[in-house]
Amino acid sequence: MDLSAYFAAPAYWPDGYPLEAIDANGRALRAGQRVRIEMMPAGLLKDLPEDDVARLRALEGKPLPILGFDAYGHVCFGDGAPWFSVRPDEVVALADEDPW
Repeated sequence: MDLSAYFAAPAYWPDGYPLEAIDANGRALRAGQRVRIEMMPAGLLKDLPEDDVARLRALEGKPLPILGFDAYGHVCFGDGAPWFSVRPDEVVALADEDPW
C-alpha cells in the first residue's frame, strides 16, 4: 500500500533513515507479509490513554499483516489506513511467510 498520502518524505533525513525493511532477525519485509510484535515498544505506549495501551498490548505476539511502510521506513499496521507503526527491527517475520 502506498502510504505517501499519510506520511510525506521529510525535507532532510535524520542519521540512519530511512530504515531498511529488515526484521529483528535480518529477514526482508514487505507490505502484506504477516509479522509478530513480541512486545510493544515503550516509546509507542508513552503518554497514550489506557484504552489505547490495552488495545496495542492485546496485539503483542499475534500475527499482523504489514499495511505498508512510511517515509522513514517504519512498519505500519491498520485496517485500510495506518493506525500505528514500529521500527522494522521491532517485528519478527513469521517463519511460514515467504518474503518474496
